[in-house]
Amino acid sequence: MLTGHLEKNSRAGFGRTKPLKMNMVKRIMGRPRQEECSPQDNALGLMHLRRLFSELCHPPRHMTQKEQEEKLYMMLPVFNRVFGNAPPSTMTEKFQDLLQFTTQVSRLMVTEIRRRASNKSTEAASRAIVQFLEVNHSEEASRGWMLLTTINLLASSGQKTVDCMTTMSVPSTLVKCLYLFFDLPHMAEAPGASQTQTPELPQADRRALLQKVFAQILVKLCSFVSPAEELAQKDDLQLLFSAITSWCPPHNLPWRKSAGQVLTTISRHGLSVNVIKYIHEKECLATCIQNMQQSDDLSPLEIVEMFAGLSCFLKDSSDVSQTLLDDFRMCQGYTFLCDLMLRLEQAKEEDSSDALKDLVNLVTLLTTYGVTDLKPAGLTTGAPFLLPGFVLPQPSGKGHTVRNLQSFSVLQNAFLRAKTSRLTGTLLDAIGNIYAADHANYFILEAQHTLSQFADKVAKLPDAQTKYFDLLEFVVFSLNYVPCKELFSVSVLLKGSTSYTCSITATRTLLKLSRHDAVFSDVLREVGLLEVLVNLLHKYAALLKDPATQQQTQSQNNEQGDCKNSSVAEEQKQLAWLVMETLTVLLQGSNTNAGLFREFGGARCVHNIVKYDQCREHALMIIQQLVLSSSGDDDMGTLLGLMHSASSTELQLKTDILQTLLAVLRESHRTRTVFRKVGGFVYVTSLLVAMERSLCQPPCHGWERANQNQVFELLHTVFCTLTAAMRYEPANSHFFRTEIQYEKLADAVRLLGCF
Repeated sequence: MLTGHLEKNSRAGFGRTKPLKMNMVKRIMGRPRQEECSPQDNALGLMHLRRLFSELCHPPRHMTQKEQEEKLYMMLPVFNRVFGNAPPSTMTEKFQDLLQFTTQVSRLMVTEIRRRASNKSTEAASRAIVQFLEVNHSEEASRGWMLLTTINLLASSGQKTVDCMTTMSVPSTLVKCLYLFFDLPHMAEAPGASQTQTPELPQADRRALLQKVFAQILVKLCSFVSPAEELAQKDDLQLLFSAITSWCPPHNLPWRKSAGQVLTTISRHGLSVNVIKYIHEKECLATCIQNMQQSDDLSPLEIVEMFAGLSCFLKDSSDVSQTLLDDFRMCQGYTFLCDLMLRLEQAKEEDSSDALKDLVNLVTLLTTYGVTDLKPAGLTTGAPFLLPGFVLPQPSGKGHTVRNLQSFSVLQNAFLRAKTSRLTGTLLDAIGNIYAADHANYFILEAQHTLSQFADKVAKLPDAQTKYFDLLEFVVFSLNYVPCKELFSVSVLLKGSTSYTCSITATRTLLKLSRHDAVFSDVLREVGLLEVLVNLLHKYAALLKDPATQQQTQSQNNEQGDCKNSSVAEEQKQLAWLVMETLTVLLQGSNTNAGLFREFGGARCVHNIVKYDQCREHALMIIQQLVLSSSGDDDMGTLLGLMHSASSTELQLKTDILQTLLAVLRESHRTRTVFRKVGGFVYVTSLLVAMERSLCQPPCHGWERANQNQVFELLHTVFCTLTAAMRYEPANSHFFRTEIQYEKLADAVRLLGCF
């Protein structure tokens, strides 16, 4: 992620290279230069190289150190011409003295660097080393550059060569240089320099080439274990940790990125027992955390990049040891990450949003690091409610399963302390990804009570509510599990919520759950949600009943505009409908819920709101379930009484009530018996009597304003109700025949005026 971003940036400088010097750049970048040497030239060059090296190793007379170095410098261009384009494996095959040659070149490199660093300030030493290593007029005339490119070639030839270079302290020497380069002064082109000194390559590009090759060498070396161990032995490995988490001038940032690349390579290839022990004993992680915390010059975006490099060690070391993860915890690394998230949340930089997402992703990955497998709790025996077919998931394996609870706590604590929807939304997405990556993760993390703790916070975060309830639904629909603790928290949330939007989102989820499986009728009751829903119903009934309350609410909203007023009224109605739909499902087939519903005053409330058109359909659905319950006699009598007391012109109300009764009469033998006992036949036939002259042509006695279609619909429903009440019920038929008498019914029909 971030590492790849760093690698891409480190190549950015090479786009400015002049065409005249492109051959050099191509070769440095590893591209072939076929036009430079023919096979015959290569063979002659190889012979020349062997002869020169033989003269160096077996001189006819004693040679001073300076003469030996001059002889070796003569060999470097020859070596580069012969092996510059050859596969690395051919070096050993064609040049049997390769290891001896490597020793000589490595010794020369270390010697030259030490000469320039000795007895100088860090800035002077870094400038002297860079001036030596950078390319000047030409490659072959630049001794330091030729030495560096030779080392680069040798570093590609395999472990034996790398081990040889390590023995000569090349890795530790180069790391010391890298650390010194943080103090390089800003480059300033001297007047006329581009014409006199380096007509082919500007100074900035020469520096970029050096930085590229220098990092390339260290990465090649650290792809093996021995350089990492040598860095630990020479106590130089901690320089890299310090380098990646220290401030440096902007013009030296490429060197810090190079240090990050080297450390990432060591993490991947060089984490031996000795290296891990060194990092632990030198408290390298603590140094990094301290640097990142205490530096006022580092931006939050830079710190995220630094932690990306550090996280590689936490990941790779956790394959074999818990040591570095324990070190990170002991130096308050997790607290630092949480604070960094909250700091990025408030950052104004253009890239702060992307940096925040990167940091959350890194912490999410960190949850899977660790040596020890964590197991889900044994819930199948202790859970109060289980869905049919529930099986406790088993961890799917490394890379997906949570192994680091402290890292997950960072996400959880950051959410509880967050102040913006940007961070809370990102964190909920991350937690959702963790749950989805391995179905065992939710159960491993259940003791953290994540969703339960989030409920109160979510009530104040409109943008996070949908994601939160999506997580709750995931637990039910994807994990096939009943999250009782979380639902209890939703009960508390709904009870105290003052936001219609939040209440609507929560109730919509409850409706989905109640429809999912019958077990939720008991679950929602036990966690207190049945009572909470009834209380919401009472609140809506109070709004309908008290015009003063409605007017007060409307006047408050009118101050903010008619659109707000209309929106609030619509939200009130939408919430009420969802509440009533959910209650209908909870009452269906549950005498216990029906009894509690009555006890909470829900039955009386729902009967009172039947008269309001906007909620009548939903209210009658609830009453229908009450009537079908074992104690539904009073509810049927109350409904019939409401129909009877309604004015003669409230045709739609009477029709809706009768259709509800018709539905229950068709469904249950018990309700047909109750219908007779509560005087249903009398109520319904009285309805016919009250409709006298409604079908006269023209209508009279107040029926002039009635809708004739509604009149016919009501009459049709009356006869259907009477028929349904008597069907398959001999007792009801006998009662109707003897108590309601055909003659009285016929008289009532004649009085309608249709005969």
